[in-house]
Amino acid sequence: MGLLHRQRLGRGLRSGISRRLLLCAGLGWGWGLGCGPSEPTVLVYPAETDAARAVLEVDFHKPITISEMAILRPDERAIVTSDFERHQLYVGSRDGSLLVLNADDGELLWEYDMGGAIASAPLLVEGEPVLLVGSDNGVMLALDLDTREPRWTYETQGTVRGRPLLDDNVVYFANSRDQVFALDARSGAWRWQYEQPFQGEFTIHGQAGLTHVGDGDPSVPEGGVIFTGFGNGRVVAIGAGSGEALWQANVAPPEGGDFVDSDSTPLVDLASGEVVVSGQETGVHGLSMADGSQRWFRPVRGAGTVVDAGDGGLVFASSLEGIFTVERGGRLRWRRQQDPGVLSTPVVIGSTVLVGHSETGLLALDRVSGELLANLNVGSGISAEPSYDPLFGRVYAISNRGVLIALRVESEALQGPVLEPLPAVAGR
Repeated sequence: MGLLHRQRLGRGLRSGISRRLLLCAGLGWGWGLGCGPSEPTVLVYPAETDAARAVLEVDFHKPITISEMAILRPDERAIVTSDFERHQLYVGSRDGSLLVLNADDGELLWEYDMGGAIASAPLLVEGEPVLLVGSDNGVMLALDLDTREPRWTYETQGTVRGRPLLDDNVVYFANSRDQVFALDARSGAWRWQYEQPFQGEFTIHGQAGLTHVGDGDPSVPEGGVIFTGFGNGRVVAIGAGSGEALWQANVAPPEGGDFVDSDSTPLVDLASGEVVVSGQETGVHGLSMADGSQRWFRPVRGAGTVVDAGDGGLVFASSLEGIFTVERGGRLRWRRQQDPGVLSTPVVIGSTVLVGHSETGLLALDRVSGELLANLNVGSGISAEPSYDPLFGRVYAISNRGVLIALRVESEALQGPVLEPLPAVAGR
């Protein structure tokens, strides 16, 4: 692997992300120099322990941003999108380039200048050679992958950092000024927009994503629904066809405060008829899909987007209080406190939970117990949310110094057991 220093941690694999733990504190700093004896290697577990171990095997690593040594603490927040049919990867960068990479080795095929930093996840239009991507200069772009030219662009007054949604030839996306837009996917023509009052004072650095539910389910109104949150703590169900609010809920503290944002992407559970969202000052809320009334609540400061754990549990991270798994209803399964730093939205792969940490890199935890299994230390931390591609069998992570790391995931990582709920754990 050249640059990477390998450390065998013995047998006893239980979480299943391959059989070697690759850790190099110099990753992203000394490219081409290798991990020499003077560069520290982090040993997450002593070899003699019999605890479960996740091991991360790097397929390739490529710098996607020119190193900016004058910037003391840069960060990279773009998310990789993979294209199995064309065998390509799409990823933006803070210097404003949308990169198209070879999926085999990460080599650059071509790039497109967006004119502003890209911290969003591109969306590949199914059946069309079109990529939808937003940028920090407020643009939503439909890029033709064959001609390498825009089909259309739409400009807004706020940064666009979330993944756009596409349904029935309509593109939905939000920006940092608490505006939600619906555009014609073929022409970029405006259809409607919805907005909440813009919070011009203190807000958390973040932006809620959108969740779309189509009207194929009898519990969903005709035309479908868009769920999202806003900087004033409101969570809104928006008619996907009309752009009108169907209901509003408030997850901000009753007394208000400086940081009342609801920056999480809503998680919709059709079986229970619930929408699970987070408020920065309050915690995790289970709301009724029908009217937004609160069904349950788990107090956690700084909670982010909640992810389905696949076994009846819900996983989320708080940069203030750590990483959690709770049951639907809010009962705690486990909590793992972390060193200071910003934590990304978790990614669940079988029996493993992956979380980016802005200071220490990529964390792998056991989904059932919360036990720390491994830490890929890249030297500059990972602020971007990891992405998982089951077709290529990889996890992609981007270091704050702008290095894309492709991690191989073997088939055994996907085989998470079906488990009974664990007993309640005291405390928060």
